[in-house]
Amino acid sequence: MPADYLEVDQLTKTFPTAVGLFPWVRNIGRIERRVALDDVSFGVRGGELFGVVGANGAGKSTILRIVAGLVVPDRGTVRVDGIDARTAPLAVRRKVVLCCTDDRSFYYRLTARRNLEYFGTMAGLDGARLRGRIAEVVRLVDLTDDLDRRFDAFSSGMKQRLGIARGLLGDPELLILDEPTRAVDPVHAASIRGFVRNELVGRRGKTVVLATNLLEEAWELCDRIAVLRRGRVAAIGSPAALGVGPDAVRYAITIDGADDALLARTRAVPGVIDLAIDADGACAHLRVVLDSEPRTLTELLRAVSANGICVRSIRPEERRPADVFADLISERSQ
Repeated sequence: MPADYLEVDQLTKTFPTAVGLFPWVRNIGRIERRVALDDVSFGVRGGELFGVVGANGAGKSTILRIVAGLVVPDRGTVRVDGIDARTAPLAVRRKVVLCCTDDRSFYYRLTARRNLEYFGTMAGLDGARLRGRIAEVVRLVDLTDDLDRRFDAFSSGMKQRLGIARGLLGDPELLILDEPTRAVDPVHAASIRGFVRNELVGRRGKTVVLATNLLEEAWELCDRIAVLRRGRVAAIGSPAALGVGPDAVRYAITIDGADDALLARTRAVPGVIDLAIDADGACAHLRVVLDSEPRTLTELLRAVSANGICVRSIRPEERRPADVFADLISERSQ
């Protein structure tokens, strides 16, 4: 089995866009192509909750649909459990499901049960096996008491949970969630997040790829996150490595000066996640991301002052996910 359960390698995708649709526009009828993805690569480990975040139009949905087999890339490869999606698409689709929480994909006048029966039949289930799976998935998403209500009577949160239930019918190994808490009230959004983190990943060991525009949601839930900017990966790592998370603390340290030896000493300190330096005349400013162990800061200060360098000031820094995201997708970061 490969090190990564999902391997995305150099995905590139463009879409045609019409130019010159009006008679006063030059080059009438000329077709240009818009780049949706540009050489995107990443891996997702088995049993990992992997987040994809980015501004609108950054390419999140395109990645999800390519992995789910709904869109064919212009270039690049997707492998699931070592299986190439180009050469064995049906084998990959048995392992992957896009949990579509778009309520337009359900039949409004049918009950939740009838909707699930229809989609379960499409997935190859029937008879007692289908009935058993429906009972199990609605229990998991807490919709048992609402199974015989019409879909158009469901709240937004119930529709989102039914979308997840539909995706679970075939018991896939890899679930792709596209904004599962969109338009859901805070109470039910917290319930969905807990279900994804604790039940799907924690208890059942599913591999989950989650795309969201809610940065706090991604940083709270995901083991690692890929940040997209204009169809490219701007950064990838754990919330702590990206600078935000319950296991990461940040400090701004001002010292007399710095050289290569100091940088080598400080980077070698166990628990240092990231370190950057900015020289300003006689002073140097260190910005460090450390793990939450108290001794890490102590060891770092020892390393900084090992050659008699004076520490002028030290202060903690708090960064919100929105601050990190803004830095990662800014023009300066490219």
